[in-house]
Amino acid sequence: MKNTSTLLLVILVLLIGGALQLMHYYPLMPDPMATHFGIDMQADSWSAKDSFFTIYPLVEIGMLIIVLVLIFLQKRIPTSFINIPHRDYWLAAGRRDATWETVSVYALGMGALTLAFLIAMAEVVFRANLADTAVPTIGATFFWAFGMFLGIVAVATIRLYRHFSKIPRDPQAPPEST
Repeated sequence: MKNTSTLLLVILVLLIGGALQLMHYYPLMPDPMATHFGIDMQADSWSAKDSFFTIYPLVEIGMLIIVLVLIFLQKRIPTSFINIPHRDYWLAAGRRDATWETVSVYALGMGALTLAFLIAMAEVVFRANLADTAVPTIGATFFWAFGMFLGIVAVATIRLYRHFSKIPRDPQAPPEST
């Protein structure tokens, strides 16, 4: 539960940070503002400022609601629908709660990571719109942030898979915490 509480706190801090970001940049953004950038990193689509500032927080909150609903519903999913290594071992009566705790921590971590990535991407968009150029460009920051996001997702997913791939030597022993 400690990891879950910590991650919920991180998500709350990120939400507050995202809200402050929106309040800071709203009066500074042009209308319309560049909201999509092509492979050449130049703006290729614009939206009304009010539309962006309405849709962007809804995407963040919607993503978090989906994560939280899935965590809430996970214990009600039939075991046959769960696809983890050694499913029968990890979802046995004595280990099921610990398994769901591990999955919940992973899901909350991915939710927090995704929220941080969305906030970073909004920052990139805001800075591109504030740049004194004829056509806003995002620069290499997007690719660095996206690469880091994908790298962290890959490492976390591999760690989760490895956790469930191992069965302790003593089958009666409680699962190791990660």
